[in-house]
Amino acid sequence: MGKITEKQNSQSNERVTIIFADTSRTAYLDLASLAYVTAKDREYADRFVKESDKVAHLASAYLKRKYVGEWTLTESGKPVADGKFFNVSHCDGAVVLALANRDVGVDVENVRKADEDLKRYVSSDEEYWTINADKDFFKVWTSKESLAKADGEGLDGRVKDIPALPLAGCKEFKGEKYFSRLTEFENFAISVTKKGEEPFDILIKKEKIK
Repeated sequence: MGKITEKQNSQSNERVTIIFADTSRTAYLDLASLAYVTAKDREYADRFVKESDKVAHLASAYLKRKYVGEWTLTESGKPVADGKFFNVSHCDGAVVLALANRDVGVDVENVRKADEDLKRYVSSDEEYWTINADKDFFKVWTSKESLAKADGEGLDGRVKDIPALPLAGCKEFKGEKYFSRLTEFENFAISVTKKGEEPFDILIKKEKIK
């Protein structure tokens, strides 16, 4: 527990820290007895049927409790804590926690084969023509998701209307300015979006949690 390696992939005056946990070889029992994981976390995880969902929930709870402390959920389901800006995302094989100095959203996806109909459903015409490979689709997808989470409302069935472009740069959504960055880490696409126009650096800390 607590072994961390770091990867910094740009230079800027502002920074978003990403805590990355590889869960591809992690079992529920590896997490259930860890420090920071509470009985409430285990009780909630036990509602899931799939082992991978249980692992994702406990790993998310572990990172939030270790690096954030206590939190509550908004009506849209976004975790929030007084005086702290963070966001969490998980996919098959990984959980990430983003820590920032203002509203932030993060999304992680394992790059894999993507169905052509899904690409069309998710993407605007302009975004679709930027997709030349499956990894390009997941850049578009994670960019949309991280923006929706920074906004605080989530996708809510309006995925095509959420701008992915530019993948790295400033964009406007619902009258507010946001800045997005995208990075590839191992076989994962990770998009981070922060409220405001200021560019930021991404610092990735890889934490072994089992």
